[in-house]
Amino acid sequence: MIEDVIINLSDSRFRNLRRPATIASQSPETQVKILNKSAYFVIKDCADLTLKYLPHYIYSTLNKPIALLKGKVNESDIIDFVSRSSKSETTRQLLQIIVDDIIVDKPDIQEHVVTDFTIPEGVDDVYGDYGYSSDESDDSVSVINRVDVNDGGAVIDLLTDALT
Repeated sequence: MIEDVIINLSDSRFRNLRRPATIASQSPETQVKILNKSAYFVIKDCADLTLKYLPHYIYSTLNKPIALLKGKVNESDIIDFVSRSSKSETTRQLLQIIVDDIIVDKPDIQEHVVTDFTIPEGVDDVYGDYGYSSDESDDSVSVINRVDVNDGGAVIDLLTDALT
């Protein structure tokens, strides 16, 4: 699984949380004496959140995660990951994060808009409309094209190109 590859890329002590979190999620009273019923649910829910979001956390701590992932996953891993993302919101979130990072790293996928910030002659108030909204689109903002994560084929192609 891509999530396992991500976790194994880290040298953080948190990379070892998956196994204990699995045990705590299934049986929060393992090796502890629970004196308060709410502690049972705190342990269980913390373990559940760890299982769901540990890959996201580890991914966010990696320096250049796309470069680190390159060559460590194969096409079948990618197909499995994209397939699971349609059934799991947390997997879908991780997929979106990875896709967004790939797009940011690939300038040929981005559409850049260049802005001219020179002050035209005769303009007295350069601050003009600052703070006022208008219905006109602002072309001075760079636009990053997003890949629709609902398009499994496009996502698989993008991930395969970037990671294998």
